[in-house]
Amino acid sequence: MRARQRLILGTAGLLSMFAGAAFAAEPADLERLQQSGACPNCDLSGADLSSMRLMSADLSGADLRGATLRKTILYRADLSAADLRGADLDRASLGRIVLVGADLSGLELSDARLLNADLRRAVLRDARLDGAMLEHSDLRGVDFSGADLSRASLRHAKLDGAIFANTNLQQADLRSLDMRKVQSIGASDMSGARLHNTRLDGLDLRGSRFDLADMRNPGLAKANLHGVSMTGVTMRKPDLRQAVLDEADLRNADIVGAKLVGASARSVQLASATLQGNLVGIDLSGSDLKRANLASANLKDARLADADLTQANLTSSNLYAADLTNAKLNRANLRNANLREARLDGATLDGAVSDGARGLGDK
Repeated sequence: MRARQRLILGTAGLLSMFAGAAFAAEPADLERLQQSGACPNCDLSGADLSSMRLMSADLSGADLRGATLRKTILYRADLSAADLRGADLDRASLGRIVLVGADLSGLELSDARLLNADLRRAVLRDARLDGAMLEHSDLRGVDFSGADLSRASLRHAKLDGAIFANTNLQQADLRSLDMRKVQSIGASDMSGARLHNTRLDGLDLRGSRFDLADMRNPGLAKANLHGVSMTGVTMRKPDLRQAVLDEADLRNADIVGAKLVGASARSVQLASATLQGNLVGIDLSGSDLKRANLASANLKDARLADADLTQANLTSSNLYAADLTNAKLNRANLRNANLREARLDGATLDGAVSDGARGLGDK
């Protein structure tokens, strides 16, 4: 009898904590949760479940809109298809939580630890996940449209079918991710992000930003980077074969060991950038390469017509059979460059340094 009275008093206490809220949980559902530690398909909207131990609890399909779950232990809990819009999960324990198909739109999850979580097909539109840890989580089919994932860590996460439209990924840790099968990643901001060994091959990245990103061994073959902003980006051994870089902004970029065979980079802004690697056949027509560092670059058969190479460093570069028609090479450094068979019709070389250059004397 006394136990029954304590249970009633406990339930009444819970009710008082969410009284007057926009949502109203079902008292019977709250009692069921207290008794069994589980409540699938229950109405717990607006309830204060702060600091409760709900480890491995079954809350699948539950209505948790506006619920307070501060410091609640939800380790391994199943919240599949739950509605968590407007819920407060501040400092909740979310390791290995199951949120398959759950609606977390607009949720505040800054610095949340969602390690090894299962979020397949979850909706996280406009959610705040800045600084969150999502490492080793299953994020297949998750909708991150408009979400803030700045400083978040997604290392080793599964991302097939995920949506990153207009997503903030500034300074995010995206190392070793295979993003080739995401549904979309257009217009997302990856400025300052770490993209070591990240696979982005074949993706449409138009409208995205990679300013000051750290990209080591990234896969970008056949990617569409038309008009993308990549100012100050650092790239080491990027695979950009057959990629589209037309009109991209790569000012002050540092690109070393690049594979750019078959890439299109017309009208690209590369002023003061470093661009070194295998650039055979690259199309840089009309590009801004003022003060660019192209020393020792292999530009055999490259198309550089109408390019501005004023004060560019082309020391020891291979420009064999390159098309430099109407290019500006004023004050460029062409020491020991190979210009044999290069087309220089209409090119200007005022003040250019050409000591040891081969093939230039015959032009």
